[in-house]
Amino acid sequence: MDQNEIIKKFTGKEIRTENIKECIEVADLIKTSLGPISFDKMIVDEVGDITITNDGANILKRLEITHPAAKILVNLSNQQEEEVGDGTTSVVIIASELLQRADALMKKKIHPSVIISAYRLGMCHSCSLIREKLTLASPTLDLKRLINTAKTCLSSKVSGINAKKFSTIALQAVKSVQIFEKNKEKFRCQIKAINFVKITGNSLNKSRLIDGYIFQNQKVSLMMGNVSPVRIAFINFDLRRSRLPIGFKIENKNSEEIEKIFKKEIVLVKSQIRKIFQSGANLIITTKGIEEEYVKYFLKNGIVAIKRVSFEDIKRIAMATGGRIQNSFNQMTFKKDFNCFCLGEAEEAFSQEISFSEIFIVRGCRFNSSGTIFLRGGTDYLLEELSQSLFDALFIIKRAIEGNKLVPGGGAVETALCTSIQKLSDSILSREQLPLLEFGEALMIIPKILIKNAGLENTDILTKLRILHEASAEKKFSDYRFFGLDLSNQKIQNNLFRGIVEPAINKIKSIQIATEAAITILRIDDFINLKKK
Repeated sequence: MDQNEIIKKFTGKEIRTENIKECIEVADLIKTSLGPISFDKMIVDEVGDITITNDGANILKRLEITHPAAKILVNLSNQQEEEVGDGTTSVVIIASELLQRADALMKKKIHPSVIISAYRLGMCHSCSLIREKLTLASPTLDLKRLINTAKTCLSSKVSGINAKKFSTIALQAVKSVQIFEKNKEKFRCQIKAINFVKITGNSLNKSRLIDGYIFQNQKVSLMMGNVSPVRIAFINFDLRRSRLPIGFKIENKNSEEIEKIFKKEIVLVKSQIRKIFQSGANLIITTKGIEEEYVKYFLKNGIVAIKRVSFEDIKRIAMATGGRIQNSFNQMTFKKDFNCFCLGEAEEAFSQEISFSEIFIVRGCRFNSSGTIFLRGGTDYLLEELSQSLFDALFIIKRAIEGNKLVPGGGAVETALCTSIQKLSDSILSREQLPLLEFGEALMIIPKILIKNAGLENTDILTKLRILHEASAEKKFSDYRFFGLDLSNQKIQNNLFRGIVEPAINKIKSIQIATEAAITILRIDDFINLKKK
């Protein structure tokens, strides 16, 4: 440790208490954003940009959290978003509740190792119970159930009022990029091929799914409104005269020599453009600029050119149409097979003006069908939150299709797990009994917060829910294990058959990730902050 200087050190109980306190504070920030009847957060950054959202991962990403243990919860939320797409708020809340109950157990002189062992047992039992008893499994889920899955996800978002419409849009979008893998005998959904275009103006009801890839950029050759069939050249370099690098200059006072240089440059660019014409392309899309002087050559040859398109858009269109992005003219070898490997092909491409914005649509792509979710709304904040909500719904539908297993929402799974873990703890006579019981009670934080955010009476509803799940142990009442909260109608019902459902992987991952994060923090017994000399 000769290269470092220890400037701060905490050990044992002190560091665990500090870590747990910070994690609870993070969870408290997003508790009111859980559920279909929840609240949004307004976040203003250092430059004054405003974000209005109730997405847990989005909120935590934008906060300046410095404490190392609290950062673990932020990473936890991001991991849930990457793997499942939803449940980012609940996973942080469960982890913090597990830590809070562990802190209370440690104050009762129960060793952290015993708590960790019990938490692992509770996690394994929970995941096993979800897979075996709480899922609705089917080789192929029908459209109604898939729409209900998306509606459950969107019910807590800004699109909640129009959840049915946007659920249908999300399902149609996922179905448009669904592929059946024969070797694995299962469906795979390429949701990254789905594009989002947001234009302010009009109402949310005007949002729709458009068949084709849409992008917004400046057209430089005002040709026909429709190109069909389309052969697209994708170019990632300038179609302009070369500029000298900064710091270089040509000293030449002879006007005739300067004129010769200028003409040579024009001849060079013309020859480059001619090569593109010879390839058979009738639509040019470039990430760079195009010299205004060369527009007449495009007009003469009946070619539409679009400049300064983002590389992400070009990459996606090239993938869908089977084209190849050219980064320089040296890379372009115009052989007989050029069209097969370099040009993208589609049925048609055309431009359209919407709310003073010109958009371009490429339809009938050669390899992949590519859909665009076209969003309208009053403000940029609304559109940004709506696009994030819809992306979560796409991910949830993808998980439901690929996993073919659904579980009831509305706190049904958590209550069923708590009841089962309670019975399991009664059969255990070791030191893990009490921590295991606390693990089950920690899961009940989800229905508790759902009820609290909806402004309902907490105790009565939870008691009724527990009684129903305890009765589900009897065969004739076995369906009671699917009963959960319907906060919109303020009642308890069979959520699995009433359409309040989630992918099983969502719940399994939430419990696994939250438990592992809690265990990681409980295992820390030393905190050393080093400062370089």
